[in-house]
Order: sequence, then structure tokens, then C-alpha cells
Amino acid sequence: MWERSALLCLLMLGLPGLTLAGAQDDGSVSDPEPASPSPLSLPPLDPSITPSDPAPPADPIDRLEAIEARLRALEDQNRQLTEENQELRRLIAIPPPAPPDPNPTAPPAPGAGSRSLTEAFGSTPPPASTSTSVPRGSGTALGNPPNTPVPGITAVSPGRAEERVPILGRFGQGFQFESENKEFLLQINLESQTDYRAFDPSGDGLARDGFYQPRNRILFGGRVTRPVEYLFSINRGFSGLNLLDSFINVHADDRLMFKVGRFQSPQNYEQFAVSNLWLIAPERSLFTSNLGLNRQVGAMFWGELFDERLDYALALVNGPRNSYEDYNNDKDLMTYFNLRPFQDQPRGTLLRLLNLGGSFVYGTQDNPLVPDSFRVATNASNADTADRAAPPFLIFNPGVIERGQRAFWSAHMAYFYRSLSLLADYNGAILRYAPSRTAPNSAVLPAHGFSIAAGYFLTGEELERRSLVEPLRPFSLKRGSFGPGAIELFGRYSTLDFSSNIFTAGLADPNLWSNSAAVTNLGVNWYPNRFTKVLLTWQYASFGSPVLYALPDQKMIDNNMLWLRFQLYY
Repeated sequence: MWERSALLCLLMLGLPGLTLAGAQDDGSVSDPEPASPSPLSLPPLDPSITPSDPAPPADPIDRLEAIEARLRALEDQNRQLTEENQELRRLIAIPPPAPPDPNPTAPPAPGAGSRSLTEAFGSTPPPASTSTSVPRGSGTALGNPPNTPVPGITAVSPGRAEERVPILGRFGQGFQFESENKEFLLQINLESQTDYRAFDPSGDGLARDGFYQPRNRILFGGRVTRPVEYLFSINRGFSGLNLLDSFINVHADDRLMFKVGRFQSPQNYEQFAVSNLWLIAPERSLFTSNLGLNRQVGAMFWGELFDERLDYALALVNGPRNSYEDYNNDKDLMTYFNLRPFQDQPRGTLLRLLNLGGSFVYGTQDNPLVPDSFRVATNASNADTADRAAPPFLIFNPGVIERGQRAFWSAHMAYFYRSLSLLADYNGAILRYAPSRTAPNSAVLPAHGFSIAAGYFLTGEELERRSLVEPLRPFSLKRGSFGPGAIELFGRYSTLDFSSNIFTAGLADPNLWSNSAAVTNLGVNWYPNRFTKVLLTWQYASFGSPVLYALPDQKMIDNNMLWLRFQLYY
């Protein structure tokens, strides 16, 4: 081989005095000395040999074979060390070293600035592994110094390694990610509603035919350890993108739970106990849609007592309707109860799922108006789009505020038997409004409303309360597995009346608006599967006096609407 010839030439030409470590006079090779600092090194000089008396050269071929043997030994040792190093890195999950910077810069002076996220957390996160993990409290997690937060990043808690917990993922009613020990859960849900609404009469300003999206929501819920639940959701409806729910719920026992944050308020059964997804009619009653307090920021004790026969809630909240902030120091007190007196009777008993209850709310307000108009087919909103999607029957004059003591009360009945659902409620209120912020007095404005809704499944589904509908035969056109989905016929009648004080106190214009409205809905709910719902209804709205629906002065005493809704929820 040429390598061998080259080494031989070198030895013959200029390296007669170079001897291999451990070589003997007879040319044999002994084992390396244990204290040798390097596998390949020059041997110590023999004091018996002087430059004037050089040692006789060994056979060049023997020297070459010795060098080759040593090189092979070094290659084997290097290969073994490399494999051990790779195994060690895998066990302790340390990323491989970065290549040297071709243009290095001087390190910053101490205190010159905080580390970057890459410096603080490492170039890559450690991979998931069931191998040896970093002990808790060692201070080496995420590249942080022991027991200290990440420098310059105040929102990040001190980096302490937690024991790795396997995560289980599944899809049911939403995407769920849960720890194997059931202590941690993240559930992601999506709600989307798209309507087509056609009005008669219709107008460009206040009753416009077209497609609308009343709700688009993403919800993040779950728990962080078993007692602590949470929900965070965002919504885009008729107005802009906003925060919908944001609360923590301490759930150690069903009999007593504590919720704090922004949540659905316990004003009446229709608002507190029934999600908009599972209403019989497309929207809540006229009273709840327009005057309901909806989401509130506050704190609430709630739960179920007496073997789930009694639901209750007691809340202290800011008070402004569907708002994010308060405008005075007073808070609203809300109470709610729902009783199922025959809950312990056998399944199928006529009165087993009868619900009776009520609510009461009291507080003092000094707030801008929300909503500033009352409508027949949307929830409370000040967005102009809502006026086009649902004809308003009353709009307040500019400058009116809600000021003074306020009280709400309600009584409800909910009944479920086989495929029948029946909901009825009566709501009353004493409200106070002032024509302007500088007005010395507020006008007392009584209001009340009644609603009754009924639904019946033609396909045999049964509910114990208005919740997720699971079709007995999900929709399918495949031969041998045909299914119609769940089909529910429904009807609803709802009213809302205000005192005539709303006109005499200068709060609204009697020449343009009415202080009363009633709506009738007849339609069908179709559930192809548990994730989708298609609703078709005819709605008839009537008003106590003609109301404006198009400029310059077009008025109507009633309005018809064909309402089609496509709903997705998972």
C-alpha cells in the first residue's frame, strides 16, 4: 500500500532515531505504560544513549507495522468513546454542541442586558423520553440557574423541572388532551353559526336580507389539578372580536363550587341553564335577549344539593349588562334556584323531569346603555349589523343612560317527558333611566315578558334537559346504514312590554318606536349528527305601534322573516 511505502521512506530518510514507545531492541512491541499521557507519544530519552553514540536503527518494516497497529487501536478507542458520548447525550437529553461561530464577537459585559429566549431556554426543548429525567429542584431545567427566574422575563416562572407525565389525546365533543393521572386536561371546542335571513317588509337600513354570522367561538377549557377547572373563550359575532368567558371554577364537590372571573350570570333558567347551542328556538326570549345581564365579571357560589334535586347559585357581580368593566362602586347580587321535586322517581315517570324555580337580581347602576336598541331576533348588542339582522322596535334617544336602582325577578318551568321538551318563564323588572347624564332625576321604567317554547322529536330522541342531542340514527344515505338524523318540530311565543314612561320621560320617540313586541316561531331543528344542526323557522313579529324600518319614513306594524341557520359545534 502507498501509505506503507511513504512511512518507510520517511523512516529511512530522516527518522532513524525515532523509536516507538515501548519498543524493545529486538523490534517487538510491548503494552503501553499506564501513566502515558497520550496513546501516541515520544518515549523518554534513554540516558545511556548520547548523540555521539546513536542507537542502532531498528528494522523499518517492523516500525511501520507497529505504527499501523497503534493507529488501529486508536481508531477503535475513538469509535468506542464516540458511541459512549452519544449514549450519554441521549440519556441526559443535552442538545449537540453548536458549530463554532466563524465570526465570533466579544461577550457582553456583566449586567449589559438579559439573555435571549434561546439562551435562557436552550436551542431545542428536550425530547420526550421515558429515560432518566432531571431531578426536581435541580435548577438545570430550561437552562436556568438554580432557583432563579429567567433573567429579564418576568412573566416566566422559575424554571424547575417537573416529572414527565404522559399525555393522552382523543376527539369526542372537541379535542381533548389529558394527563395519564387525570390531573390536567385541555379541551378545545369550536362553535360556528351562519344564518340567512329574509324579511318582509325589508329595508336597507334596519331589516336587510342577507347572510349573517351571529356567533363564531373558540373555547379552551379543562382543569389544572382536579379541583381547579377553567374556561377561556373568544367570540366574533355582530360586533368585533372580544373575550367571552374567562373564569376559574374550584370544583372539589358538586354541592359547593366557587367560580370567579367572567361567566354566564344566573339571571333565569333560559340564560343560566341552557346553552344557545341547544335552545328550542334560534334565540332566547325577547326579555332575556334584550334585558338579560348575560356575561358578568364577579364571583359565584353554586352547586347541586339533595341528590341533584336542587340547583342553586349566589353571585356578586359588577352589574353592567354584558360588559367588561364597572362604572360605580355598587355591585349586583344575583340569586337563582331550580328544583326537581320528583327527581328520585323511576325513569319514564310522568313528573320525574319537572323543573320549577326562579331568580332575583338587585343592584344600582350608573352606566352607558347596552343595548341602546331592543330587537326581535338577536341578543343584546350595540353593533349596527345587529339592527340590519333583526328589526328593532325601540331605539333610545342619544345620551340616555341607565342610572339608579334596578331589580329583576323570574319564575320558570321546564318539563321533559320522552321526546317532548317544554320551557316557560315569566320575567319582570324595575329599571331606571335618565335622559342624560346631567338630568337631575331618573325615570322609573317597569318591564315584563312571557315566553313559552315546545319541541318534539319525530325520530324518538329523548332529553332530560336541553343539552347535546345524540341522534339515534345519524344521517347517512349509505345502503344498509340509512339514517335520517334527529328531527325536532318546535314552536315558540314570546313577549316584551315596557311602561309608557319610556316615552313620557323623553327616553325614546313615540313617533318612531313601540314600547311592546311579540314574536311567534314555527319551525324544525334537524341534527344530522351530534356536531351539526340545521334550523329552519318562520318568525312573525308584531308591534304595539308602527315602527321605522327604512328611511325616510317607512314604517311597519309587523314583520315576517324566513330564518335558516347552519350550526357547527365540536
